[in-house]
Amino acid sequence: MQRHRLRQVFFAALALAISSSRLHATPASPLIPTFTPAGAVSLIYQLPATPGPSASVSLATGAAAAPPATSTFYTIDPATVPIWLSVSVAGGTVTSPVTTPPTLGTPSVFTLGPSGVAARLGAGVYSGTVQVDVIGYLPLSIPVTLVIKAPLPALSALGIAALNGETWAIGAPQTAFKFSLASNNLPISYTSTLSSLVSTGTTVSSGISISPASGLVYSWGTTVSVTLSASVYAKAVAGDVLTATITINCPSASPSSITIPFTLSVLPPLAAITSLYPTAVPVDTNAADVVNVVISGSGFVAGGTGQITEVFANTALLTTGVTVINSTTIVLAINVGTTNYFAAAGTPLILAVINPNGGSPSAPTSGPAVAGLPVVSTPIVNSITSSATFLESGANATFAPYDMITIFGSNFCPDCGQGSNPSLLTGAPDPTYFRFPTSLSPDPASGTPHYLQVQFNKHTGGASIAPGYLIFANNTQINVLVPATVTTVTPSLIGIGTVDVLVSYGTTAPPAAPLGTETSTAYTVGVVANDPGVLTVNSVGVGQGAVLNSDFSLNSSTNAALHTTGTVLVFMTGLGAPNSTASNTTTATALTYPGSCISALGLAGSPGPPTVASIIGYLTTMNTTTVNPAYTAPSPLWTSLDGAVIQSAMIQAIGAFHYPPCIYPVTATVAGVTAAVSYAGWVADSLAGLYQVNLTIPTGAVPSGTPASGLTTPISVPILVTAGGKTSQAGVTLWVK
Repeated sequence: MQRHRLRQVFFAALALAISSSRLHATPASPLIPTFTPAGAVSLIYQLPATPGPSASVSLATGAAAAPPATSTFYTIDPATVPIWLSVSVAGGTVTSPVTTPPTLGTPSVFTLGPSGVAARLGAGVYSGTVQVDVIGYLPLSIPVTLVIKAPLPALSALGIAALNGETWAIGAPQTAFKFSLASNNLPISYTSTLSSLVSTGTTVSSGISISPASGLVYSWGTTVSVTLSASVYAKAVAGDVLTATITINCPSASPSSITIPFTLSVLPPLAAITSLYPTAVPVDTNAADVVNVVISGSGFVAGGTGQITEVFANTALLTTGVTVINSTTIVLAINVGTTNYFAAAGTPLILAVINPNGGSPSAPTSGPAVAGLPVVSTPIVNSITSSATFLESGANATFAPYDMITIFGSNFCPDCGQGSNPSLLTGAPDPTYFRFPTSLSPDPASGTPHYLQVQFNKHTGGASIAPGYLIFANNTQINVLVPATVTTVTPSLIGIGTVDVLVSYGTTAPPAAPLGTETSTAYTVGVVANDPGVLTVNSVGVGQGAVLNSDFSLNSSTNAALHTTGTVLVFMTGLGAPNSTASNTTTATALTYPGSCISALGLAGSPGPPTVASIIGYLTTMNTTTVNPAYTAPSPLWTSLDGAVIQSAMIQAIGAFHYPPCIYPVTATVAGVTAAVSYAGWVADSLAGLYQVNLTIPTGAVPSGTPASGLTTPISVPILVTAGGKTSQAGVTLWVK
C-alpha cells in the first residue's frame, strides 16, 4: 500500500512539472543576425596558405523583442566552433534603448574566418554551426560553410635555361628551339607573347614565332617551339647575338606568367661528332671486306666548293669512301685491304671531322670533333625487347618461355652485308623435323666459317641453360626464341635478373654451349610465366595489330571487321608455355577449346614410347613412331619444343580432331569491353612461340544503336589480351564497323 502511494505522488509531481514547463517555455533568442556579405556565412580557403575574405556577423535585438534591459549579453559557445574556423570575439553586448515603440539597438559585430588549421585539411566543403548563447533564451545558430580549394596548378617551364644560351653555327640545320611547359595537376590554358627579335649585328625587325602560341599545358608536358625564319638565318653572320623575350601567361596557375629570355649566338661552322655506329667494330684482316661506319653529329657540310666536311682516320685524310649525307650524318666505307685500322683488338680507330672552309687543315686531335671507334673481337648487346612490343625495359626486361625477343646491338655479324654475302641471315627450319637452327653463318661453305649463336645461362654461377633458336639476324639485330627451359630450371629462375643472354660470333663451331671467347658481355634479363605482346603490322609495337578478319583477310581501315559477324584472329607472342592436356591420340568428332588442345610435351620425363595411360603430347609425338609408323624419330630425341614448327600433320591420328597446344585462361577486351575468347594457342604449321587468339567482337565495341550493316565510317579501337595476370601493350588497335 505504501509503495502504491509513492507511485501516485511521483506521477503527480511529474505532471505538475510538465504543466509548468508548458507555461514557462524558453523564449527564442532576442538576437537578429545580419551577414556581410549578405546571406549565409560562406568562407573560402585557397590551399596551400591563402585564406579568403572573412565574413562579418552583426547581432542586434529585434524591435518586437527588445528586452527591458538596455543591454543584452551574449557568448559564443566554443564547443560549437569548428577547428577550421576563427571567431574574433568570445562574446559581447548588444545595446537596446528602451523606446516606445521598441527600436533596434546598437548591434555587436564580430568576424568569422578560416583558421590556420584549414591549411592542413584537404580540399572540400566543410560545414558547421556556431551557437550564440543569451542566458534565459534559446541559442542562436549561425550556419557556417568553408570551401577549401585545391592548390592552383603549378606552372613550370623545362628546358628554358638552354633558350638563354642557344648557339647556331653557319651551315647547321635551321631547326626549332624547343622547351616544355608542365602542370602539376589538371590541364591549364596558356597564351604567349613575343617581343621583337633584335640582333647585335645584322638588323632583324621580325622573323621569330612560337608554336603553338596558345593551348593547354598538360601534366606530362606540352612542347613549345621557337622558330626563326629563313631570312633571319640568311642575314645572320658569325658573332651576331639574337635576343627576344617570350612570355607565357596562365591566369589560372601559379605563377600566372613566366618570362623566358631567348638568346642565340651565331657561331662559325663547326663540325662535331656525337656518336658512331656501330659503337665498335670487330677485328678484320680480310682485304676484301669493307667496314661501314655512320658518323652522327652536327655542323657537317654536304656541298659547296671547299666546304664539304673532311674526315680523318688516325690523322690521315680519307680521300675515298666518305659521303656527307646532310649536316648530321656522314657515311664511311673503309676498305680493310688498304688500311691496318682493324688488325688488332684493343686499339681504337680515331676518327675526326672538320669543316675546311676553303682550306685543307690538319686533323683535330681533341674536342667534340674527335671520337674513338673501338676495335673488338666480340659482339655488343645494347638492349633486348619483345619482338611484339619493342618496349625498352633496361635492366628490368623480363620474358616468358617461347617468347620471341629482339636483341639490338652491334658486331653481331660483321661479315653480313659485305661483298657478295647477304645482309640478312634467315633461320630456316630443317627439312626433316622443321626446327629452327641454333646458329647462322654468313660464310660460304668453303673456308673457315663464322657462326652467330645466342646462349641463355644462369646469371648466378653462369651455368648453361639452353641455346636460342634463331629466326633471323644481321649485324645489329637478332630475333631469337627464349628457350622454354628457363622456366623449368630448379631452383626456379622466375624473377628479375636471373638469366644472362650472350651473343657469340666467331669460328667456334656449334653447339652453342659452351661459347667460345668471341662472346659478348652478358646482358641480364628476368623470367616470367607470361609476357603477352600483340604483333603489329608496322612492326613497331603500336598501331594496327596483326589481325585477320573472320574470312582470313587482313583487318585494316579499308577492310574493317563487321561487329555482328563474330570472330577476329589476333597474332601475338609471349603467352608462355601451353597448359593444355589433351592426348594426341584421343579420338574426337568435334573441336572444342581448350578440350581439344593437345599437350605440348606429353608425359613428363618420358620422351620415348609412351605407355597406354600416358598423355601423348606434341613432343612425345615427335620422339616416337606411335602416331605415324612411317615417321623416323630424331636422334638424339628432342627434350623440348624450342625452335620447333608445329606441324599440323603431326597433331592428329586418323579420325581425330585436335588443336595445337594452347593456353587457358586467356581474356581480351576490345574498346575496353570484354570479348569472348574461343581459342588461344600456337599456330599450326608455324613457330612454337607464335600465338593466335580468336575472339568475338563485343557489342559494346561500336556506339550504341549501330545498325547490323555496320558503321558508315569504320573506327579504330584498342585491343588488349591478358594471360597470367599480365596484359599486352597499350596502343594496339583493330578496325571495326
